Amino acid sequence: MHFTTRIKLLPAALLLAAAPAAYAQSSVTIYGVLDVYTGYQKSTVGGKNTSLWAMGNNGEMTSRLGFKGTEDLGNGYRATFNLETGFDPSTGGLQNSYRFFDRQSWVGLGGGFGEVRVGRQNSPMFLYAGNMDAFGAATYGSAYNNFANWLARVDNDISYISPKFANSNLELHYSVGERSGSTASNAVYQIGFQTQQGPLYVGSAYLNANNATNTNSVKQFMLGGNYDYGSGKAYLGFFRTNEVISATTGNVFTNPAGKYDPSGAVVGNTPGNYHNTYSLSADYRINASTTIGAGGGYIKDSSSLNNNARQFSLIVNYDLSKRTRLYAVASRLINQNTAAYKMTGASYTASQALSPDAGASETGVQLGIRHTF
Repeated sequence: MHFTTRIKLLPAALLLAAAPAAYAQSSVTIYGVLDVYTGYQKSTVGGKNTSLWAMGNNGEMTSRLGFKGTEDLGNGYRATFNLETGFDPSTGGLQNSYRFFDRQSWVGLGGGFGEVRVGRQNSPMFLYAGNMDAFGAATYGSAYNNFANWLARVDNDISYISPKFANSNLELHYSVGERSGSTASNAVYQIGFQTQQGPLYVGSAYLNANNATNTNSVKQFMLGGNYDYGSGKAYLGFFRTNEVISATTGNVFTNPAGKYDPSGAVVGNTPGNYHNTYSLSADYRINASTTIGAGGGYIKDSSSLNNNARQFSLIVNYDLSKRTRLYAVASRLINQNTAAYKMTGASYTASQALSPDAGASETGVQLGIRHTF
């Protein structure tokens, strides 16, 4: 749970006059994550045995600085916003050099009906995935993250998030394509549902992302959850994506999902071909501070290339406090045929990761510290 610093903002008139009338109140929360690790990777790159030592910023979570707030509008209504930027604490640089608030940038209106938001937003798949994986869908060790590669966030997004019902909620998203003469060209449609029923959590999401001419679309489906057995949790995750990828551009994907050819490029535009990712993992609480976990995943390529891959991993988390954690990860990823999957961490940074040759396996180790505020 994040520790947050709250700044209470009151209208100037309230500070200057002792009037009996009630005034709306606003609050702004400043929050963030500092996650730095030392990582080691070894694989075959360019036909040579290659190793890489790197200091990364995206182990269990991508380092970020955020501002979120709400204003009470009265009669049960509220205005909300969230601005969030990713950065690399090892260099001080932005995680994304061509946009400042690269993670989130939206404003919304909420009430008893739920909430409507507009702007750059996280996808349901991104929000749900961490509940389907003992590795939090991050670190070198997450086969679910390394293989599935769902769309994390979308520009020009209009969303509706329902109020809680039966400890569940539904969300709907439509990303405006901004193409003349069509509301579907370059548009992204998403639906997500999650529920917590006692010790059982289940989440599911679907995404359809059209290309600029509405002739191809990326279709992705996620389903999974976890079960709290008392001393830890067991996790299951499933992800499916089609192969109609490379003609999809614009606000849809920068790093699209899909299989990799011998040169590491994405192969797409083959209707009927799919990748299915399966993930199974679990963790165990040794004591209040220490948790260990293990898991693996497998990706099945339905095409004639048969570019499958599998991965097995271990993780140890040690909490120094509610805000500060030490973690260690060891992992082995095995590519088959001409598959070229790699260990990416919470977010991919080229200088911090190797890109294995087609069919080459990879070993990875991480030692990191994560602090939230």
